[in-house]
Amino acid sequence: MIIIVGAGICGLAAAYELSLRGAATIVIERGEPFAEQSVGLARIFRVAHRRPELCVLAMRARAGWQRWEAEFDAGRLLGAEGYISVGETEDVAAAMTEAGADFSPLDRAEIAARIPFASAPWDSGILDPLGGSLRIRRAQTELARRVTIRRGEVAHVDDDGVTTLTDGTVLRGDRVLICAGVRTPELFGPLDVDFVPHTRFTYRGADATGAACISAPEGYGLPLGSTGQWAFGPKVPDPATAHQLFPSLAPVGRVDCVSVRAPWLDGGGDGWRVARRGRVVAFVGANLMKFGPLLGDLLARAVLGDELPADLAAGLYALRSPSDRE
Repeated sequence: MIIIVGAGICGLAAAYELSLRGAATIVIERGEPFAEQSVGLARIFRVAHRRPELCVLAMRARAGWQRWEAEFDAGRLLGAEGYISVGETEDVAAAMTEAGADFSPLDRAEIAARIPFASAPWDSGILDPLGGSLRIRRAQTELARRVTIRRGEVAHVDDDGVTTLTDGTVLRGDRVLICAGVRTPELFGPLDVDFVPHTRFTYRGADATGAACISAPEGYGLPLGSTGQWAFGPKVPDPATAHQLFPSLAPVGRVDCVSVRAPWLDGGGDGWRVARRGRVVAFVGANLMKFGPLLGDLLARAVLGDELPADLAAGLYALRSPSDRE
């Protein structure tokens, strides 16, 4: 049996991909599935990154989202709104060029046309035409229907796969995958990562549906599918920032979650760290949702094999044990 700790996007995706390989898998979740780092209705998908390796992996992940759409038959999972990057875009353009990814420059008027409710202070940006808004609650709901989830809190994971719950239950896993967000370092060991509070504010407006996703120095924004709502995560948790940028939108709610801070993330806050010790694999990172199908496949391969897949480790931060850290 393979034990997975954490029912966020990575744990659920890995469990699903393992089930396709015929592996007996159980996901242990202490609370509601996808209620912490993976909480919310939607996330941004983008090929645009500051590192060409991540651009390439994102293009592969996009094919995975399309595969999930076909397999789940639950409607659209990846929107076609596009993604706009504004601010310092030189690194993004260079990475996309090296990766062979399509993009095009935008001026102020073109940005305003794609986000018509924005009082845009940005003179230029780049358009990632393959970007869009992921319907992540829909995707994770479909994943959760296809895997076995057990409620419980893990207290300890031994290197040999023995997993002890806080109620005293002992499970013996042939392999264990820990992707429990904030609890991953506690259960596995130091991974050189910190978690900090983060808030996304939700707004409603007539022009929100179909608007492009955006990342800017002030924060990031995206349409929440066809709900007519717009989510904005400011760099500083102040709703006044969104009111200045999107004055015609009305606030309707907020989502409180966590964000990751780590020296191994790229300049855009993207990346992950993977470690193996005995029969246990630990995985933690930031802005992981867009890579969900690809990470599910790679983590399944990491759990089933004795070596970390090259695609999971190449160009990113991989460890075999805490003593190997730089």
